[in-house]
Amino acid sequence: MNLRPIGPDDGRRPAVRPRDAAVPSPAAPPTHRAEQLGLGGDMLREDCWSALGPKVRARVEQTAGQTVAWFASVDGSDPDRRPRATVFGESALCVARPRLNAEHKPVYALSSYHLGPIRHLDVDHRPTASAASSRPSGPGSGGGPGAGGAGPSGLSAAARGVLGNLPEKAQTLLQSPFVDGSAVTYCDWYYEGYEHHLEVFVFVLAGAREVTVAAGSKIVPVGHTDATAHWSLRCYRAPVVRRVGA
Repeated sequence: MNLRPIGPDDGRRPAVRPRDAAVPSPAAPPTHRAEQLGLGGDMLREDCWSALGPKVRARVEQTAGQTVAWFASVDGSDPDRRPRATVFGESALCVARPRLNAEHKPVYALSSYHLGPIRHLDVDHRPTASAASSRPSGPGSGGGPGAGGAGPSGLSAAARGVLGNLPEKAQTLLQSPFVDGSAVTYCDWYYEGYEHHLEVFVFVLAGAREVTVAAGSKIVPVGHTDATAHWSLRCYRAPVVRRVGA
């Protein structure tokens, strides 16, 4: 699957490999078992974004560049339940986390993955209602990850459960850069909406060398279940050229 560039062509061309060179086949990313996507929470992303404050929002936006996908949610690890934010932009993936400084005063710590050219591929998944029997990874179904194993290093069980809801093609696009042993150093996701319609869905994976993101929406048409939900996603991939912060 070839991803299309999102930004201007930087003039680079792929290297030509000699015909007699042995090219090892990369390991296939696993297809995970889906876990139920629960709904609830204190605030939606717009309210959480506003609660960050104008200075923090300005710093995040300046670092990330033109926004491609974003979310903000309450940080359960913060004693005051302040929000955290993740913004994927054309310049960087930027994360703002609530922290306490040396005087134990509330502040925000920013970290960022500065990116090279972004490529993308659309995933428009429209199974029929009868296709559930051919998709063993539906919510609550038996079995575990596919032949690729547990997935990239650094991917939690919770993350695998969310990934399992996505179409197999989207799971592959998100995980492919990490199947060579590259660890996931940042993983987060967000969705909001209703059981039959997730109006916003974003999933982010980042490592030392690449960042992948899936953003879009999910609809469960009448007569369908989660296992045959319809997904409209755009999957992004970009190389990491510099990392700033923890």
